[in-house]
Amino acid sequence: SRLMKDLIKEAKFLKEPDRILLIGCTRRPYLCEKGDSKKLNAFFKDFKLALPLPDYASMQLLWKHLVLRHGGIITETLDIQTLAWVTKSIGYSAGTVDAVVRKVLSQRRIQRLAGKPLAHTEFVPHLARIDPVFRDEFDKLAGWTTKNNFQGKKEEKPKTAKSDKKGAKPKKKK
Repeated sequence: SRLMKDLIKEAKFLKEPDRILLIGCTRRPYLCEKGDSKKLNAFFKDFKLALPLPDYASMQLLWKHLVLRHGGIITETLDIQTLAWVTKSIGYSAGTVDAVVRKVLSQRRIQRLAGKPLAHTEFVPHLARIDPVFRDEFDKLAGWTTKNNFQGKKEEKPKTAKSDKKGAKPKKKK
């Protein structure tokens, strides 16, 4: 609510060529106050973007990228496909995968990579300690996104009465 007031106040000074990027991160956006939700919808009518949970192919790329980015080496002992399937099927987010990779690839573990290559079994215990996005939470989020995201909605055309059509014959009364 406090953020919304400041945001609307500052937005009055924006002009056509100005560009802003506002990133909000929450696990439960559907818990925001109704008044704030209506104001946000009016303010960001055409500019919202919702990012769903990654699919299997995205999870594979994500695992590869994060392991390499955090100093790991991908070998045959690291089964990326299994990790991607587990994280996708259970419902882990990209942030969870990043946290697990950072936790496993500590400085000490990176130093030991030459002697002992990474294996997918090293990541599973850390994944088990983190709650996934459960189906009911995901359904609530999907419902909220559908309700509050105006992207992709077609403009409603005004309905015309059948008698307004040209050349339409008036119906006879019996």
